[in-house]
Amino acid sequence: MTDDAAGPIAVQPYPPRLRSWGVLVLFCIASIISVIDRGILTLVVQPVRAELNITDLQISLLQGLSFGIFYAVMGIPLGLLADRVSRKRLLIFGIFVWSLATLYGAEASSFGELFAARLLVGLGEAALAPCAISMIGDMFPADQRGRPISVYLLGQAVAPGIGLFLTAQVLAAAPRGVFDHLPLLGGMAPWRIVFAICGVIGLFVAALMLVYREPVRRSVAAPQGMSGFAESFGYLRRNWIVFLPFYVGFAVATMHTYGLAGWNATYLIRTFERSPVDVGEWLGTAAVICGGVGALTAGWVNDRIARRGRPGSKLRLLMAICLFALPSTMLAFAPSFPVGLAMVVLSIAIMPMLGTTMISSVTELVPGNMRGFATSMLGLTNTLLGATMGPLLIAFSTEHVYRDPALIGASMTTVGLPVIALGLILYGLAARGMKRRLGTDAEFRDVVIVRAA
Repeated sequence: MTDDAAGPIAVQPYPPRLRSWGVLVLFCIASIISVIDRGILTLVVQPVRAELNITDLQISLLQGLSFGIFYAVMGIPLGLLADRVSRKRLLIFGIFVWSLATLYGAEASSFGELFAARLLVGLGEAALAPCAISMIGDMFPADQRGRPISVYLLGQAVAPGIGLFLTAQVLAAAPRGVFDHLPLLGGMAPWRIVFAICGVIGLFVAALMLVYREPVRRSVAAPQGMSGFAESFGYLRRNWIVFLPFYVGFAVATMHTYGLAGWNATYLIRTFERSPVDVGEWLGTAAVICGGVGALTAGWVNDRIARRGRPGSKLRLLMAICLFALPSTMLAFAPSFPVGLAMVVLSIAIMPMLGTTMISSVTELVPGNMRGFATSMLGLTNTLLGATMGPLLIAFSTEHVYRDPALIGASMTTVGLPVIALGLILYGLAARGMKRRLGTDAEFRDVVIVRAA
């Protein structure tokens, strides 16, 4: 083990399992905090709108575009850095930046200031996935990588529920004066207290990251001396009939899941006239359970598929996940709060299933020293379309198509149903493209077969 950023070296044994799983737990904690900070606005839409005097459309920009700009654009250079410098130091830097940005958001007095804070959150979080996935690939063999990836994404799966539940508790406690005598928090609006607490927790997590040692970069059968942006992008370009529908399929499918993540609490509050505290407790608890089940199930299934050694099977699994997601798009027709809650929670379970399978596929479809770059490409595509456009299209539909805030469920169905169907089609095209490239391109076949072996 080493803490430096040496390039690819000779074949090394995998680290001791206990050490690897200990590092993985830290990654999981970091992913929990990142998603909570990312989705912190979900349950406080109404008070933020009222205090800052902003619209649903502006809220959607804070949920998607503000975070997504830096997350997507900076993800590529940070992904390339993760393939070349100390991943541990880069990750600590990212956590530190997004935590300070969340604290800055607690003091925002206008839409512009909160937008700037969300930009910086996106900048910091862009370092997490490339660093974590690259190191997971160096800590676990290919046929045992599904569960570790699912545990890492377990943090992202349960984080929305944890965030909703904790936010509900803060919103319930603040009016009782629980925070009045605490330094800095006294006199803050409840939604600002939520931001401040999350920022402080993030700084604590950054400190925890100092305790582990970075894994040695394992040998990486990289064709043609692949090492820079041109070579890495060239590999994706040569195999575009696989990677274009693969990346875009994930992006459009997550337009539905990100859209719901941004507006699910508001949907339940407006449609069924429930209080934020009530929705936060119900949705938070259900999301933790179902999100966790979705992540762990996906890890188990991906490992079973990997052991069979059949290239393309995970693309067919992605198609099956899209089919499974279809009922969660029917929010416009939910007759009651329990049914609406069940549909929302299904979409929360779907997200880690998609994420685990996509990331597991990436580790098998590209050379080892391209993992950071290939993972950052996931962030670029699904952020620009999924995280940015999902919440924005729902808000636009609510304000300009249906012209009624109470019909937000109809907007969610209008956006969600076609994008999930399109994701299904694109994954089918990726599977066809992969079969073709395996039959005609020896370089691609060597990479895929070695990584899946």
